Amino acid sequence: MTQIAMIVSNRHDPDPRVHKEAIALTDAGYHVTIYAFDRMHELPQNDMISGVAIKRIRVQKSPIGNLAATAIGLVAFRNAVKKELLKSKPTVIHCHDQDTCAVGLWWKILGSKKAHVKEPKFIFDAHDLYWTWLLMADPKSLIRKFGAQILKAQGHGYAKAADLVITVTQGSKRHPGTAEVFQNWGINPKVIWNAPDEPLSIPPMPRQFTLGYIGSIREPAMFDWLIDAMSILTPKERPSLFVAGGGAAADVVIKKLAVASDKLGFSLKTTGRFSLDKIPTLIANTSIQYCVYPQDRGNISRAMPVKLLDSVAYKRPVIGNKDTLMGDWIQRNKWGYQVPQANPEALAAALRSARTDISNGTFNKMPTGPMWHKESKKLVNAYNHLL
Repeated sequence: MTQIAMIVSNRHDPDPRVHKEAIALTDAGYHVTIYAFDRMHELPQNDMISGVAIKRIRVQKSPIGNLAATAIGLVAFRNAVKKELLKSKPTVIHCHDQDTCAVGLWWKILGSKKAHVKEPKFIFDAHDLYWTWLLMADPKSLIRKFGAQILKAQGHGYAKAADLVITVTQGSKRHPGTAEVFQNWGINPKVIWNAPDEPLSIPPMPRQFTLGYIGSIREPAMFDWLIDAMSILTPKERPSLFVAGGGAAADVVIKKLAVASDKLGFSLKTTGRFSLDKIPTLIANTSIQYCVYPQDRGNISRAMPVKLLDSVAYKRPVIGNKDTLMGDWIQRNKWGYQVPQANPEALAAALRSARTDISNGTFNKMPTGPMWHKESKKLVNAYNHLL
C-alpha cells in the first residue's frame, strides 16, 4: 500500500480541504498520515478521524499574529516532520500550501535517499497564492511587497520542482484563477475545486431573513463594511446576522458586531470553530451568505470561497465581490448579487433586494457549482497517473 504523508501548517482540527482529500485517497486504497502543526499545543498529538491518522507536531508555541514566533515555529515544525518521515518512509509527500513545501523538496532530493525510498514524489497543493498573505495587514507596505516577491519566487521554484501541482480555481473568460499563475510559469496544474459534498437534503429557509458568514474570520474590513451597510438600512430592513467560525481576527470582529447589534438593534448569533459535519446545520440558520472581501492583496480576485460553494449547494444565494472570478460565477449562474468592495451603499441595496427575492422563491431552482464527489475522483485519478 502506497504511503502518503500530508503536511499542513495548521493544527488540523480538521482542515476541511486537507481532510476531504485524505479521505478520498484513503478510500482509493492509499495509506494517508497527516502531519499538522499544533502551534499552541491544544489538541491530541495522535488522532484518528474518518480513518485518517493524524500526528500533531508540538515545538515551541507560536501564537497566531506573531510573525517572528511563527517563522521560528515553522522551521522547528518542518525539522520535526523530517525526523518523522525518516521513520515512516512514505513514497509521497503531499504539501498543503507553500509553507510546507520545503519538506517535500527535501524529501525528493535528500530525505528519501537517507530512508532508502525509491521513486519519491513531491506534490505541491496550492490552496491559494501564499505570498499574498504577507500583504494582508498592510497591502501598501514596501517591505511587505518586497517580502511577497521573495515568497512568490520561492513558490515558483517549488512548483517547478514538484512532480504534481494541484490548485483550486480555473479562470473564466474575464478573470483568471489560481491555475493561470502556474500556467504562466510553464506548469500544467491539476485543478481540484474546493467543493462541498452533495447535500443529503435542503433545509428550509429560516423564518427570519438572516445573513450568514460561515468560515474563517481573518479580514476585519469586510465586517466594517457590513456594519456600515446595516446602519444605512432601516430597522425593518436589517437582516439578522449569523456568524460561525474562528480565525485570527475572530475576537476583534465579534466584539465589533456585538457593539453594532446593541446600537442598531439587529439580532446577532455567533458560534466558534466548527467541524465539516456541522456545515448543513449551520447553513440552515441562514438565508444568504456574505462573501465580500478586501481585494488589495490580490488573492481574492482569483478565488472561489468555500462558503460560497457551500451556500449555493444548499440553495442559499450569496453576495460576493464584483469584477472577480467569483462575481463571474455569481452572474453566470444567477447565484445572487455582486457588489464592489468597500461600498456599504451597494451592499445595503443588495440586502434589500435579497429579502424580497428570497421571499419570492427566486433562488429555489438555482444550479449548484462543483461537487466533491467529482473533484475527489479527479484527485484520485491524478495520483493513479502519477504513481
